[in-house]
Formats: sequence, structure tokens, C-alpha cells
Amino acid sequence: MSFTRNQVIILIMGLALVAGVVFLLIYGSQKNSSELSGTINFWGVFDSPAAMGEVISAYRATQPKVDVVYRQIDPNSYESELINALASGRAPDVIMFHNSWLPKHINKILPLDPAQISIPQYRELFPQVAEQDFAPDNAVYALPLYIDTLALFYNQDTFDNSSIAVPPKTWGEFEKLIPKLRQLDKLGRIQKPAAAIGGSNRSINRAPDLLSLLMLQTGTEMVSKDFSRANFSSKEGINALNFYTKFANPISPAFTWSDSFGYSLDSFSVGDTAIMFNYGYQAPYLRDKNPFLNFRVIPMLQPDDRSQEVNYANYWGLAMTVAAQNKLVAQDFIIKITTDPTIAERYLTITKRPPALRSLINKYINDPEIGTFARQALTARSWPQIDSVEIDKAFSEMISAVLTNRLSSQRAIEEAAGKVSQLMDQRAR
Repeated sequence: MSFTRNQVIILIMGLALVAGVVFLLIYGSQKNSSELSGTINFWGVFDSPAAMGEVISAYRATQPKVDVVYRQIDPNSYESELINALASGRAPDVIMFHNSWLPKHINKILPLDPAQISIPQYRELFPQVAEQDFAPDNAVYALPLYIDTLALFYNQDTFDNSSIAVPPKTWGEFEKLIPKLRQLDKLGRIQKPAAAIGGSNRSINRAPDLLSLLMLQTGTEMVSKDFSRANFSSKEGINALNFYTKFANPISPAFTWSDSFGYSLDSFSVGDTAIMFNYGYQAPYLRDKNPFLNFRVIPMLQPDDRSQEVNYANYWGLAMTVAAQNKLVAQDFIIKITTDPTIAERYLTITKRPPALRSLINKYINDPEIGTFARQALTARSWPQIDSVEIDKAFSEMISAVLTNRLSSQRAIEEAAGKVSQLMDQRAR
């Protein structure tokens, strides 16, 4: 049986139509199988429902059948509320998880499926500090939403009035500027400090973080490799402690601060202190507190003999709790809003926080507002803390003991290391 030319064309078109329908059916079923549905509960700390709502909307554009119920918790009670919720069976599926929490709260969250996010993928996506904090031992427990780091805030007007054209880049340069920046009365007493450094938590916002940075910059091994004891009472750790506290030592040529001066954020915000060391999240606070404050933010100081930069990170990521009811959805939500550049960029645009994704770090590395923090994320470090709250107390007490001459620096740091080692031992039991 033979076919005319027109019949052949019609036959081919018919076969093509059938093939197209079959393809659409197969593709449609595959697409539908990748679509998730259900509701997850998500707890956050600093992001308002309005801000996080935009991020959730961006996620739901990829999974329209998923509902995400977001709740913002008071940061002062967040950790305790989470623990109580887990104990009572009311815990959310997804939580904001601090970068220092894994040693303390690893039993409260689940690792993510390596088929969905592997360690090699993690390394390609995020800076080294994120793997160090959230993905040890080849298991991914959390993904960072952003990465903040300590930087140097300085008062441009004070620098100009002191005839300082270029801010310091190293600790040696910083120390030389102190006599030019601090203002003394006729009796030689400090009226306006050069910098907020050297005090305890009583007067310095994030004092333990600043001291931790100095320890890491001097090569201090903070804890033993088997995570059984604190090691920061070494020679390097003592040197870092002595360097830090000399700025609050009245007999030191570098003296410029005292715990009696008030709080560092307040002193800097009103223009009384020329330099403050803090995180990027404090910049909006300073602008709100004093719109006329003419301050700049530059990279964190480094040792004069540095071979490579060391910065200090403080940030939050997303993790799935052990109580998650819809694990597939929870995992998909975590991965998408942290690794999808479009959604992740929406988050940083709303919150003004520095990016965690390497691709966005590269994009924002020269941004006038967050560029400094974006660059520093690549060289940021931290250290595993068995209990960040208790360690903050131990570090602050260590600083106070030195400043009040209650203990020598060696004895004070040994006492602090002993407290941290005891916490580690209790947790290991």
C-alpha cells in the first residue's frame, strides 16, 4: 500500500503530535513528582515576619503547594523556648541555628540528605568557616543565610580633627594612633577614648569575640583536636590576653579604655570614642541611634607580621529539627533559600546582611555597605564552643580578673580554660 505525499506529511505530523503528548505526560508526571506539599513551621530570631515573608514568597514560587508558617522569637529567650518546645513536642520543623551551637545542640537537629547537599557541593557554595561550623565530619547539619564578621568602625570627624588621613590596617598601626586619638584632661585623665577595647562584657559589646579573634590571629589552638579540653591557655593565648587587656591597663602606654567608661556602643554612637570593633549588623543600629554620626567601616585589623588574614565570624543558618514532621519539605526549604542565588539575594537585599554564597560574595565584594564583610567571610574563622553563653561568661570573668589584679594573666586564663574543659567533660558523659 502506497501513500501520497500529503498523506505522508499528515502521518508524520500525527506521529509527532502523539510523541509530543507522550512527552508532556511523562514530563508532567516527573514535574509533579518533584512538587512538594504540606506545611512547615519555621522559627527565626532577628528577622521580622514582614522581611522573612518576602523570602518565603520567593521560595513558594518554586513550591506553590508548600505553606511556611514563620514565627519570630525574642532573641533573649529563643534558645530556652526552643529547648522547651522540643521537650514538650511543640518544636518547629526549621530553625535559625547559630554558628556556635553545633557542639551544644547537635542532638536537636538532623543532618541533611547528602544526596541533596554533599560536602563537595557545600565547599563550592560557601566559605570555609561554614563547613567548619555547620558541616564537620562529612555531615551537613545547617546552611548559612549570611556571614557577618568583626570589622573596624571609626569616626571620620575625629580622625580628620586629629589629622589622621588614613585609618590603620594592622594592630601595630592602631597602637601608634592611640596617643593621637585619645583626649585627656589637664590631669591626664581620659575624657574621650581612642578605642573601645580591653574591657570585659560589662563595657565592651562582644568582648569575648574580640579576644577570641586575637587568640586565633596569634595561632592559638582553642580546643584539643579530639574536643576533650580547652587549649587556649597556651603561650599564644596568654600573649593575646595580655595584648587585649593592656588597652585597659592604666600603666600601659596604650591605655585608652576602662570598664567604668560606659558601654562601647553608646560611647561610639555619641561620638565620644573614635574606634569600635563590631559586626555589620550594628551599622543600622548606629545610624538609627545617631543619624548625624559620620562613621566608616573598614576591614578588621591584622597582625603586623601576618602571613594570611584571619577574621572572626558570627552568623546564623538554617537547620532541621529532630521533631520535623515533614522532613522532605523542611529540607527543600532550607536548601533552596540558602543556595538559590535569587532567593538568597532577596534575603540580603531586605536585611542588608552580608552574603554567605560564594557567588554573591563575588558580586557584592566591592559594595560600599557590605563589601568589607563579604570579603572577610572568605578568611573568617571561629572555634567550636561547647556552650557559647558560658564561654562568654568565662572570657569576661577572665578579663575582669586581670584588669582588677585579682589574678595574673596566666592564672586567669588557666582558670577560664579549666571552666571550659569542665563543660566539655560534662557534655561528653
